[in-house]
Amino acid sequence: MRVKEITQAINLENVMDVCVDVHQERLYAVARVDGAEYEDDFRNRNEEIQRRLAEFKEVAAQHGRSSVRVVCEPTGCYDQKLLRTARRMGCLTAIVNVECVGKYRVIETNDANKTDIKDPRVIASLAGEGRTLKHRQLPEDYLVLRKLGVMYEDEDARLVQLRSLIHQVMAELFCDYHFECRFLYKISGKALVEKYSCNPYRIVKTGYKRFFKAMKSLSPRIRTATVERLWSQAQSSVLNEMPQAYIEILEIRFLQLWDDYWQCCQRKDGIAEQMIGIVDRLRERDPHIPEPTKGVITAKNLARLLAETGPLNDFQHWRQLLKYAGLNIRMRESGKYKGQNRISKKGRPLLRKILQQIVLPVISQDRLYAEFFKAKKKGGSVPGNKVITAIARQFLRKLFGWYQAGTAFDQERYFTCLSEYKKAA
Repeated sequence: MRVKEITQAINLENVMDVCVDVHQERLYAVARVDGAEYEDDFRNRNEEIQRRLAEFKEVAAQHGRSSVRVVCEPTGCYDQKLLRTARRMGCLTAIVNVECVGKYRVIETNDANKTDIKDPRVIASLAGEGRTLKHRQLPEDYLVLRKLGVMYEDEDARLVQLRSLIHQVMAELFCDYHFECRFLYKISGKALVEKYSCNPYRIVKTGYKRFFKAMKSLSPRIRTATVERLWSQAQSSVLNEMPQAYIEILEIRFLQLWDDYWQCCQRKDGIAEQMIGIVDRLRERDPHIPEPTKGVITAKNLARLLAETGPLNDFQHWRQLLKYAGLNIRMRESGKYKGQNRISKKGRPLLRKILQQIVLPVISQDRLYAEFFKAKKKGGSVPGNKVITAIARQFLRKLFGWYQAGTAFDQERYFTCLSEYKKAA
């Protein structure tokens, strides 16, 4: 049985808006009711917020308002104390678009100046015209899933940084090393690090025969030509004579970064496993959540995607989901002028990044979008990145339909409209 929460309409005529401009240390609040304006500023601390909101609730009661709604701009972290405290105290919450506040400020004040006194009044004007957005409260599992998704991205960025630092050290220590970047992180590369710490001076000192035997024992499938290349490059690198103490420092630094890299890999894999476990738990409560499907989406990428979207049943239409991701189309037309249509990029950037990482493997040969990608690229007039964006848009839309259907993945249905599919059936 599928259970869906129905949003209850709120009568905002009996609600007093407390509009707040949020800063790291202070909050600037304005409330307008029955022709009166109440202004306050206070520290961004839980106890202080609770006390001031209680005062605003008393003001609302004096004016015959049944509740208080706290409205602010999303800052990413500093607004959370305010919104959570407001919810705990029984207040309603809403947010306003940061870009809307900036543009509306110019309209209301007729200048481009920005001050802490102006912003809460601008927010109050937007709230008065109903230009607020829903303050979305994620369920506990989705909240944890989203945080893990952010942690996963942090570890991924750290891995890129560590690879760069490792190869910077390699450029000095093993200056004539010329293999693909990925070689170092495979079995043969790991053997080279384990036995010789990627130090060409150690390799040459060992001698070719002992070097060949050691590499073959640690990596039995390594080619003889590869060992010969490594030996040749080591011999060439040692011609760049450096002081022994400097070589030792480079070797120590390389090993430190190498250990950090693999620890980071373990943390990243552990986070991915946690995310998959949470999605499996969510699927028990909501069987409509799609299953990972080979050649379409992996369990890890599905978990990362759901971490960014949150519950898919929060969206009433796939267009809302595209807008949430910032993949909706922005049009530029005025009179005879017709500009280029582009995606808005106003939604969640991490969601767009994950979508691109999902669709990149499925455009390769014999995969889900191989023919679609080839057809779009055939003329050569459309750049590849635009085609990938179009595929990402379509994939997100199809995923939403897949979720609503609550059935297993059907490739024939995937590229067929409903009427044609019914005729074929």
